[in-house]
Order: sequence, then C-alpha cells, then structure tokens
Amino acid sequence: MLKGLSGKSVVVTGAGGEIGRALCARLADEGCSVVVTDVNQDAANAVATELGGKSIAVGADVTRAEDIGEVIRRTVAEFGSLDLVAANAGVECEVHPVAEFAGDDFDRVFAVNAKGAFHTASAAVRQMLDQESRGKILFTASVAALIGSPGTAVYNASKHAVLGLSRCLATEVGTEGIRVNTLCPGVVDTRMMRSLEDGMGAMAGTDGTAIKAGFETQVPLGRYATPEEVAATAAWILSDEVGYLHGEVVTVSGGLAP
Repeated sequence: MLKGLSGKSVVVTGAGGEIGRALCARLADEGCSVVVTDVNQDAANAVATELGGKSIAVGADVTRAEDIGEVIRRTVAEFGSLDLVAANAGVECEVHPVAEFAGDDFDRVFAVNAKGAFHTASAAVRQMLDQESRGKILFTASVAALIGSPGTAVYNASKHAVLGLSRCLATEVGTEGIRVNTLCPGVVDTRMMRSLEDGMGAMAGTDGTAIKAGFETQVPLGRYATPEEVAATAAWILSDEVGYLHGEVVTVSGGLAP
C-alpha cells in the first residue's frame, strides 16, 4: 500500500476511459473513496459499479465550470473533504497538417483538454483552500506536451497548455500546502491511440497497424504501456511517498521521451 492514500477522497475526471478506469481501480485498491466523473453518465456508473465500496458516479462535462463545481460539492457532501484530484479528462484531435485543421476541431479539443483542466483545477483549489487538510492535484498531460509531431498540432498544443497551467498553479499554491504535478504518458494501449494511429496512417498513406509498429520500434522498451502502468505511477504521485514532488513533470513513456 502507498502511504497516505487510504481514507482519502479523490475525484477522477475522464474516468470512463481506459486510463481513468485503471486509475479509479488503483486508487480504490489503495483505500480511497473515489468520485468517478465522466461526461458519459453510463460509463461513470459502470466504473463505480465495478469499484463498489466507497465510490460514487457523477456525470459532468469538464468544459462547464458549473458541472465541475457540482462534482466538488457532491464530493465534500459525501466524504467531508476534497483530498485528491486527478484531472484526467481528454480527447484526441483529428489528424491533419496545420493548414488543414478545422476550427471546430480546434475548439473541441481545447475545450476539453485545456479549458476542462482549468475548470477542474480552479474549483479544486477553491475547495482545498477552504479546508484544513488541503490536498493534491495531478494533471494528465502527455509526452505530446513535450514534443512536436506532424498532424497532431492541436492535440499537442492543448497538452502544452495543460503543462503550462500545471506549472503556473504549482507556483501559486505550493506555499498553501497544495501539491501540483503533471503526468505525461507516452504511447498507451487505449482506444485513443487506435484513433490517432489510424489518422496518422491515413496522413502517411499507410494504416494504423504500421504506425503502431513504428511507435513500438521507437520505444526503448519495445511496447506500449498498459493503462494500469500509467495508473500505478499516478497513484504514487498522489501518495505521501513523494511529499517533496511538486511542480514536476513525470513521464511514463518506456524511454520514448525524457
């Protein structure tokens, strides 16, 4: 068991996706009370049912500040405080060169990835500053926040925005006792990666299988991460095992990114 997680309440956004689901499961195993949050209420319900125990499902659209505010209110009403937040909600972009990106896709991706992270952090900090126990915030970005790649400019830019938000927030709230960090997964075996592989393949005149094989060749460990491996690292960052970890960027990329 990781130190400092048992008995804590945690909000996980984007909990219906593979990484979010794995993170909810890991934190529940560590003894957390989990608030399973997703724009898809049915998906949130399914995860909460799998967890059982001290978990509740709250449907919420992270692009709406009022939805996130309600998630925080429900968390405090149910569990007494807001201890941990995993701002994990995210979507992929369509794969096109910059000159061919559609404005509506730009707006969609930034609304979820950047604005959603901002709304989540803003509401979380207000609550944490209003309670004695403070708390911890973890943003899920991506190695895309650290590099550039053809065809995914909007996704990469949105994740750069998440990283910038996290770094600024860390300078604001560290002295208040709130720890803030960013997790940057590399290639992970999820539906989102299948979508990106297919898009990159179409842009390159090949298919998604070839793109996946290329990524596996680039990764020094020679394979994609599992959602559970990403979740294990996230749980460690949110724990008290690393109490001096603040304002940091932790990559889980099998050596793909520094």
